[in-house]
Amino acid sequence: MKKIRILVLALLIALCALMTVSAEELTGLQIIRESDNLPQPDTSSVKATLVIHSKKGNEKTRQVIMKSKDYGDVTKEVIVFTAPKDVSGVGYLMFNYPENSDGTKKDSENWLFMPALKKVKRIASSGTEAEGNFMGTDFTYEDMGDRAISKDTYTLLGEEVVNGVNCYKVKCESIARTEKDPDRIAYIGTEDFLLYRCEFYDRHGSLHRVLECSDIEYIDGYACTKVMKMENVQSGTWSKITLSDVQYNTSAIDDSLFTVAALEQGRIR
Repeated sequence: MKKIRILVLALLIALCALMTVSAEELTGLQIIRESDNLPQPDTSSVKATLVIHSKKGNEKTRQVIMKSKDYGDVTKEVIVFTAPKDVSGVGYLMFNYPENSDGTKKDSENWLFMPALKKVKRIASSGTEAEGNFMGTDFTYEDMGDRAISKDTYTLLGEEVVNGVNCYKVKCESIARTEKDPDRIAYIGTEDFLLYRCEFYDRHGSLHRVLECSDIEYIDGYACTKVMKMENVQSGTWSKITLSDVQYNTSAIDDSLFTVAALEQGRIR
């Protein structure tokens, strides 16, 4: 009996050692893919408060609604500002396409509707326009979309604790070095593979922006990051999105809402 207990103990120690080695052998790319492959709901309907903080300390508050639906070959998302009055009705529609097995990915399609101009503008998925600030915030248009994994190379730099959470520290280097923020360092939880922080570096290698993700809650089995704060450390400004009234897998989202016509008609409420 004693020999059996010793054998079981030895097997458990060996198994733990194998698990540790397996975790240590994860590459930067594998970690990013694990994070990208986390379960997502088929639909989502969310209300949000957006706070824009200026360098002088002034703040603007915006109320927003966001809806999304996964169609398999495309995920359609819409963001509409509901308050205050000067931005009410401004809408942004995105069609994000999944990455193919060969690493290729169709560029996203994006439309911005400005009621004051009564005009819909097509927004490029990459380049100078995509790098522009989204509605005066510290988030870019590209931040609002789904970046292809194949656009970057990945290096695991080690592990670091972020707000009490042990994270993988992964350097993401853009293959297109002409981008505004060609390099990023992502901090991804070692246990849940959720993003907790991301640092954006400019073309000169200087820290440009920092994204902090907090108040993570599981809703209907899906991880929901309820607070996202993007700080521009070079300008001294920051923008924070706080989610509320999060609903997943609801059947009440009409397909016709994900259209340019719905934006123009102000149907998304």
